[in-house]
Amino acid sequence: MKLRTKAALVLIGAAILVALAPVRRVTDADMAPNLQPGDLVWILPLTPQRGDVVLLDDPLQPGRSLLRRTLTDGGHTVRWDDGGLRVDGKRIRQKDMGESEAGPVFEEVIWSKPPAVAHSWRVLLRRPPVYWEHAEVEVQDGEWYLLADDRDRALDSRWWGPVAAPRIEGVVRLRVGRPDAWRGWVEWLQGTE
Repeated sequence: MKLRTKAALVLIGAAILVALAPVRRVTDADMAPNLQPGDLVWILPLTPQRGDVVLLDDPLQPGRSLLRRTLTDGGHTVRWDDGGLRVDGKRIRQKDMGESEAGPVFEEVIWSKPPAVAHSWRVLLRRPPVYWEHAEVEVQDGEWYLLADDRDRALDSRWWGPVAAPRIEGVVRLRVGRPDAWRGWVEWLQGTE
């Protein structure tokens, strides 16, 4: 297939996605620095993967929707210790990326084994860091452990526990919004494959 034909098919597919998928405007900074207030996000009815941003019904305020990142699904454990986050005893990798207006930015990635591909994202963490320590949480089958990207300023599974999969309404795949030092105008979002 020629390059022009492939490019045309990709553009047609993107146009169909934009036309048919529900669009939401981000209204808060809970997922900063990846999603900012005013960004447009396209929600697809997909099964989440680790690292995906999902739309869900707020466990504390039913009828209100939230965006959160999937950390892990059922059959795994989550533990916070010494300021670090571990899944099944393995520490989530973090790399200091510098400062933003909102605070220090870290790149985070969930480990993966080939042939899986790990995708990274950015999180905001306070300095000095907020150390979370609590008992290990076992995520049951049919549940997800979810986190906000603005870790120290938003509620997530650290407060309300793992969330039942049916509460997840869809997966964010496309973001359009104002560019900054950490992101461009358009971004395709994807968790671990």
